[in-house]
Amino acid sequence: MTTRTRLGVGLLLAAAIVAILSQQALALITGGEGNNPVRDPGWPVGTDAIFNCQSRIAWWERNGQWHAECRGDARALSAVLADFAKLDSKSKQVVLRNGIGQSFWLNMNNEPDKRPAARMDWRFMVWSLVSWEQLRKLPADINPTNAKDAENGAPALIEVYTGGNVKWDKVIVPEGLKIVDQRLEAHGFTLADGVVLEGKVTDLASKKPLAAKVRLERVEPQPKGGYRCPKIAETVADAKGRWVFKKVEEGWLRVVIEADGYVPRVAGYARFDDQPGWQAFDSGLSRPAPVTGRLIDDAGQPLADVDVRIGDVMTQDGGRYESPLGYSFKTGKDGRFRADEVPIGKATVWVHKPGYTRPGLGQPITTPASEVELKMTKAARVEVTVDFTGKERPEGYIVRIEPEGGSKIGSYGGSGNINDKNQITFDNVPPGRYVFSGRPNPGSDNQETDPVTIDLKGGQTAKVTLSAK
Repeated sequence: MTTRTRLGVGLLLAAAIVAILSQQALALITGGEGNNPVRDPGWPVGTDAIFNCQSRIAWWERNGQWHAECRGDARALSAVLADFAKLDSKSKQVVLRNGIGQSFWLNMNNEPDKRPAARMDWRFMVWSLVSWEQLRKLPADINPTNAKDAENGAPALIEVYTGGNVKWDKVIVPEGLKIVDQRLEAHGFTLADGVVLEGKVTDLASKKPLAAKVRLERVEPQPKGGYRCPKIAETVADAKGRWVFKKVEEGWLRVVIEADGYVPRVAGYARFDDQPGWQAFDSGLSRPAPVTGRLIDDAGQPLADVDVRIGDVMTQDGGRYESPLGYSFKTGKDGRFRADEVPIGKATVWVHKPGYTRPGLGQPITTPASEVELKMTKAARVEVTVDFTGKERPEGYIVRIEPEGGSKIGSYGGSGNINDKNQITFDNVPPGRYVFSGRPNPGSDNQETDPVTIDLKGGQTAKVTLSAK
């Protein structure tokens, strides 16, 4: 078995919510090929036998969520389900899908010539319990867990693809296992319908159906960042709030729901290949709940041109509410802002203006909210240079900043790569005492520089030099 790290994410953090949670949220994706045993990282009791089965062709993990990708017939799956039924978890289910599965690890970019070798028949997903407990406390915008799982604990799932080696009618299913059939034939469709998307739209407050407009959009990443989402299909939900798309084209898509007098909502995202399949996107819409407020400086004077973003938007039932319009605004000359298209529920107000900072976390609000007042202070800027005199500079080298005494809730911290001039600049840093250090990436602890502690003043630029070892 080979174990590798395949993907990383940006290292520079604007503010560390909690040190351990930030590290979890920015974890690398690791994994490997084959079925050599993977050591138990804190799974529910009984996971080992399922995750380390002989049918496993690959595995991967991110943020404490573990995936075993498997290939086998009905007999092999029956043995796995027998162990799955014994798993110590209140929230476990088996999901049936059309078609042949594709291993994420063996074909991460979904390249056509790699698909035959990446075929799989089922995927087992399980959480490291400690990771799930930590991550579910994160704000909604970066929380990878589902709020609906809170009552029964970390979920476990086996997805079975019935178009390959597994003949589902030959599988022995232990009594008591929850089977969720998401195959076309279970919902009144046939393979000739291709990819089918359907759902129901309701009013979140009254729970009554809505005759809303439903739009299907393609998600297109742009070379310079961001996404373009052109419309590829449109329909209208009926009087019962129901809608359907058939023969949906392959690719990365999203479903957008709109109705007069309601805040539009992205019902969900999905990726499809050229195989038939079915997926539901039930969604509720909220009436708008305006949010107004103003930004001031230390002297109480209004701050213009502040970027205001309303994030972590949650409905009253605990569901995340993403709008295709976004929730970003700017303050006027009087420092005021107004957001009319925000749903009823809870949210967090985040602000940004070059040269200024608002220490701590964003401001939590319950919508509607009026006259939310936020104060920003002059920020510090620090230029860090790494001195490699007498040393050979490694290809990768990172510099870290953290508050004196260590990271804690709401503190600023993070790390980033130096440039070709052996420098990195941290902007918009809250005033205070910080510790700087550097090390090769990859590297070991004994290659880390001696720490340098400095007091950063608002409105000033400081210079720090670190001596490489």
